[in-house]
Amino acid sequence: MDIKRWKVMLAVDDYGSFTRVGEELGYTQSGITQMMKALEKEVGFSLFIKDNHGVTLTSEAKSLIPSIRALLNADEVINQEIASLKGAQKGTIKIGTYLSCSIHWIPKIIREFQRSHPEILFKVIEGDEDELADWIQERRVDIGFISHQKGHSYQFLPVMDDPLYAVLPKNHPFVAYDEIPLEWFQGVPFVITEYTPGNEIHRLLRQYKIKPDVRYITINEFSSISMVEHELGLTILPGLLLRGQTGDFVTRPIVPRSYRQLGLAFSSQEELSPATKIFLKYAKDFLLDD
Repeated sequence: MDIKRWKVMLAVDDYGSFTRVGEELGYTQSGITQMMKALEKEVGFSLFIKDNHGVTLTSEAKSLIPSIRALLNADEVINQEIASLKGAQKGTIKIGTYLSCSIHWIPKIIREFQRSHPEILFKVIEGDEDELADWIQERRVDIGFISHQKGHSYQFLPVMDDPLYAVLPKNHPFVAYDEIPLEWFQGVPFVITEYTPGNEIHRLLRQYKIKPDVRYITINEFSSISMVEHELGLTILPGLLLRGQTGDFVTRPIVPRSYRQLGLAFSSQEELSPATKIFLKYAKDFLLDD
């Protein structure tokens, strides 16, 4: 069984193109095609569907994905343990994270960590709440910097309660107040990011039965801030994302005080690679001291 072929198959699932996979992994398109034909011959059925939009996996191939990820994760663990026994610390750690964490936490943590562990490499992927939860449980990433969500099977180490703030245009009448009652958002023009079931803002509004007049749904929080600056509506955003941001907007605490609990999530402590275990402890200590 050739591990490289399974890695390529997963990459095709991620990128939807043999050409793109070749660019990412350093193979020619013909090399990718030959490897995948050999893999199909090995398993005895078709793995890919090609059309004008690219390449997708067949239903049979998709059913193999969890087992393939487990195989590749086990291979990474073995390679790291062999390196550790030889006195070296090597490997790749895959991190899934929010936009706010990738701006304010991840660069500092990796920079400090690599000063003492220069051979350990990182792959950082940004996503929303639901994507990150799925990536952790499917082991697409080793660790997630994520907010705590009920109903998921991953393990979670809390590190910070991140307060939520009202974000207002500079000339809005609410600016005259030191804090904004949540009920004031009822019926007012509002900007919000795309809905996902785990989104803290959607959850907060649902919990208190507040229904603002949602005028704009944005892709990310920085687009929401721009909408607020242009006086198109109000929004609510987490403090970590707002840290260091300036512009034609004002932030105010909301009442009742509301938070998202940020922390480190992973599928299983026992199945983490040696490099990931080292990084997990380092990241937790770093954030608790931050």
